[in-house]
Amino acid sequence: MPYIPPNNRPPIDEAVELLAKEIAEAMQAGKETSELGSRLRAAFMAVARYIRDSESGKSPVSGNKAQALAQCILDTAASYGIKGGWTGELNYAVTRLLQAVPYQLYKKGEWQEPLRYWIYAEAVGALTRTAWDLHAECADDYIGNGLCGVFIDIKDEYKRRVNTAYEAAQILKSGDCYDCTTFRTQLVPVSVNGVAGYQEVMLPPQKL
Repeated sequence: MPYIPPNNRPPIDEAVELLAKEIAEAMQAGKETSELGSRLRAAFMAVARYIRDSESGKSPVSGNKAQALAQCILDTAASYGIKGGWTGELNYAVTRLLQAVPYQLYKKGEWQEPLRYWIYAEAVGALTRTAWDLHAECADDYIGNGLCGVFIDIKDEYKRRVNTAYEAAQILKSGDCYDCTTFRTQLVPVSVNGVAGYQEVMLPPQKL
């Protein structure tokens, strides 16, 4: 995640919260929790297309909360005076939205947990397919490359920062599934400054 200035975060956080509530309420109303991926993808594309059109010199109309978030991203990053300077703010906004929608449903009691593997898989699918769609729709310029790069980067960081810890918790709870391969890793307990956790260690080749 790009560490954008602290004063740039509140307006983006507010716009993200409004969009997350809209998505969560739509899912809750129809009890269609399986729509998470498609609804996230639609929101991602609405944000990305608005940014693309605005940066291309068009005048997109802000008619929904996703487009309002896109305008907030552009406004917040405008002070940089750099073409494509909005990529950091876009990364931050989408990273926050990925967490906010499941949390809204968890807070309302619709979901028992804010993260399960299927939630992660749906989110990754939305991020990946958004990058594919943008690759097909956008020109080979700083706008198209920046948009595609942001969504791929978010996917990779979501794996590293969230899913890796989730997988470790599941291994400790239910056991590992990598036990029939020569090369694998193993979790070992560690403590840093009084905080207990686990670290993944690469094991030497194992005899099967």
